[in-house]
Amino acid sequence: MSTSSTATLAVGDRVTSPSRTVTEVLSEAGLAVPAGSALAGALAAERLVPALPGATLAGVDWTTHEAVSPDETVVAEGVVTRVSGRTVRRHIRLLDTTGRVRESGTQSWFADTEPQTVPELDFCTPAWGALLAESLTEEPEFTASLSSWDGTIGLRSGEVELHLRVYKGRIVDVTRRTPHGATFTFVASDHAWVELVLSEENDFMRRAIRGEFSSTGDGYEYLRLTKPLHTIIGHARALARKACS
Repeated sequence: MSTSSTATLAVGDRVTSPSRTVTEVLSEAGLAVPAGSALAGALAAERLVPALPGATLAGVDWTTHEAVSPDETVVAEGVVTRVSGRTVRRHIRLLDTTGRVRESGTQSWFADTEPQTVPELDFCTPAWGALLAESLTEEPEFTASLSSWDGTIGLRSGEVELHLRVYKGRIVDVTRRTPHGATFTFVASDHAWVELVLSEENDFMRRAIRGEFSSTGDGYEYLRLTKPLHTIIGHARALARKACS
C-alpha cells in the first residue's frame, strides 16, 4: 500500500492504535482466518497501524511470542527504527490489555522519495560515530575511565556495526571495521537503540540488567567497561535530543 504525502519519515516517529478485538479488525478488512491461526496477530497488527506516508510496504518479519486469540482486545504500537536511503524500517508490537508484548515484528517500507537521514539518529553508522567521537573528546569522565586502555569498542544496531578505536582515553579512529576486530561489541536491536536513546531518562543500567542487550568478544572487558559504555549512551542521547529539538 502506498500513500501520497509530504510528511517526513524519521527515526523515532511513533503511532499507537486504539484498543480493538482481533476479530473486529479482521472482519472490517474482510478477512477470515481459521481458529488458532498464527497469522491472526500479524494481520491485525498490519491493519491497526496506519501505513507510512509516501511509502510502500515491502516486507514483514514477524515473531509470535504468545499468539493472540480472535476474541482478545489488543493495541498495536509502531516506531520507525531506521531510515537508510529509500528503505524505512518500523518495529511493531502487539500488546494485550495487561501491556504484555504478545507478538512483534519489523516492517520494511520503500519510500517514494528518499527521506532525509538524520545522522544523530542513524545509529552505529560512520556519520553517527564521527559525531559521537567529537562529543566524547569533550568528556573528561570518558577519557579518565579509559586512560590506560588500548582496544576497540564495537557498537552494533541490528545489522549495522561501528568500531571505535581507543588509545589511552582518546578515540583515534571511527570505522565500520578494524583489522583485528573489536575487543568487544555492544549489541542491541534497532528498536532497543531507539528506546534507549530517545527515552525520557538514561536507563541503560536497568535495561542491561533486564537483558535487553548482549555482547560479543571479550566478555570480561565488556563488563569492566560498563562505565564508559554508560557515558557513550549518555552522549548518544544528547546528540539525539539536540537533533530533535
